[in-house]
Amino acid sequence: MTDIVGLLIAYGMIAAVMGVAGLLLRTGVFSPSLSRKFIHISVSHWWLLAMHFHTAWYWAAIGPVTFIIFNYIAYRTHLLSAMEDPEHRKNLGTVWFPISLLLMVLLTFAGPVPRYVGGIGILTMGYGDGLASIVGRRWGGPRLGAGKSVAGSLTMFLASAVVVALFMLHFHPLGSVAAGSGLPTADRVAAVGLVAAASFSIAAIATVVELATPHGLDNLTVPLLTALSFYALFV
Repeated sequence: MTDIVGLLIAYGMIAAVMGVAGLLLRTGVFSPSLSRKFIHISVSHWWLLAMHFHTAWYWAAIGPVTFIIFNYIAYRTHLLSAMEDPEHRKNLGTVWFPISLLLMVLLTFAGPVPRYVGGIGILTMGYGDGLASIVGRRWGGPRLGAGKSVAGSLTMFLASAVVVALFMLHFHPLGSVAAGSGLPTADRVAAVGLVAAASFSIAAIATVVELATPHGLDNLTVPLLTALSFYALFV
């Protein structure tokens, strides 16, 4: 029953996000690129719903499979302007997004990677890549790999570090040590230092991957390589 509830909430959330983005786009509050990134960041929270509600990989896979099909149709037919790239045909980022969700479901719900590690990958993609694009378009500056800006890459690094730190503090054993009020201060300080080191190192990996990946494909490479790097180094 929880799986069905999770699906209904997820579909409702995504429909609401698309509706709000479309409305703000039509009224001129959002530009096309901002509307797209609003959806990008908002939909990444689906992973938190999946972690809470879904009990098996096949239930968790239903949402991503649905939106692989839907997003491809929307891309081909210009169905939804709110999530369409201003330079249509430039990339298949809206299709790669749910594909990355599906692959992460297989790695975590059906594979050896802990589910919270999948959350690190997906929310890094959502907030890191999403905010980097917004900041990069707004403030620009010198360009780096794949046409990415310095300001955008710095935003990617900082947002990714925050995502990793929050997930570690909530799910990783070091997080309970860092927050343990009854533990020796030295142990807590050491744990905080290790969480910070892990957060910055994984954020650096995510930023380099985003820099090195052609536009659109980073929706696939960033979450997968970020999550796998964390799993290999810190789990």
